[in-house]
Amino acid sequence: MPLLYWVNDWLLTIFFLVVGLEIKREFTVGHLASIRSAALPIAAAIGGMVVPAALYIALLPSGPWAHGWGVPMATDTAFAIALIVMMGARVPVALRIFLTAAAIVDDIGAIIVVALFYSEAMHVEYLVAAMAIVALLALFNHLRIYNLAPYIILGIALWAFVHEGGLHATLAGVILAMFIPTRPPADLYALMAQANAILEVEAQRRDEVLRHGPSLPALRSLDSIHDRLESPADRLLRYAGARSSYIVLPLFALANAGVPLTMEVVHGHEELMGAIMAGLIVGKPLGLLGASALAVWLGLAIKPDDYSWRQLAGAGALAGIGFTMSLFIASQAFPTVTDYAAAKIAVFAASIISALIGVAILWGAGRNTNATDSAAEQSPAH
Repeated sequence: MPLLYWVNDWLLTIFFLVVGLEIKREFTVGHLASIRSAALPIAAAIGGMVVPAALYIALLPSGPWAHGWGVPMATDTAFAIALIVMMGARVPVALRIFLTAAAIVDDIGAIIVVALFYSEAMHVEYLVAAMAIVALLALFNHLRIYNLAPYIILGIALWAFVHEGGLHATLAGVILAMFIPTRPPADLYALMAQANAILEVEAQRRDEVLRHGPSLPALRSLDSIHDRLESPADRLLRYAGARSSYIVLPLFALANAGVPLTMEVVHGHEELMGAIMAGLIVGKPLGLLGASALAVWLGLAIKPDDYSWRQLAGAGALAGIGFTMSLFIASQAFPTVTDYAAAKIAVFAASIISALIGVAILWGAGRNTNATDSAAEQSPAH
């Protein structure tokens, strides 16, 4: 395959593996482990995918560009969360957790859409082999195998079979993440007791430990215990998480973002660009906020008191930053060079506008919240 294919089909698989591990950890041992706490970001993500796609289809119901409805569905998790982090205390931590979870669900939804609607012809024999690999991954998870090597080896084989089967190969990263264990080992307390016993023995060597430090056998034993205490998912995230953010995504952006900014590219593509921009700028916040309100109203989810509906609307606007994921889907939806170039310009413009709107809303809402808190602190107690 050409180098661009390796970037889009292989390197991006690592990104989706990391994304899948993050959301699995949140839903098993993290902030979203309970059903009602997880319901709000899930509902928001679904609304944030359905409404932009529906808006795109309403604007372009037929024609050569009608197949591009998946482009405005996506959110660039890295950019959206980076902007929230940059605003510091003005944005509650709970809202950051909400947007992270919604964006991750959105990413997985996007890759499922690519697998189902933007893939090539299916080859059943390879897909059957992929299902056999999935069965083995499920068996390893059931047996609580905590060594990462078998999962990685099977993951590489899964990637090859999914690719040859006609589905988009990045789906293998999400599937692999589902089966890598996130919970601590079953013998957690026994391992902790071993560590305590080693530390007690070392403590008896007081003066020698102060002069030379812990003994080499003790350090090796503690290292071994640490490796067994950490879940495979946490271990993989520790090694691959930062590399995904700082190597994989920039390489993908550099490989896919280049486009000549000329009127020749825009001419004749105004409707396509308008549909993409409307989906990201208007459809994303409407879908995310509307679905969240509906889930709360139906009693399916609970909105934390830590953030207001106005702040939730600001997060919805940030969800309109499509960039990486929207470019990825556009590359699959528009094989014609000029169509793809126009789609990229629309994604860039919509992402910048969505970022400005989202930051403005959250900045103003945070300032009002801080002012209210200050007034409450200064008012006399009754």
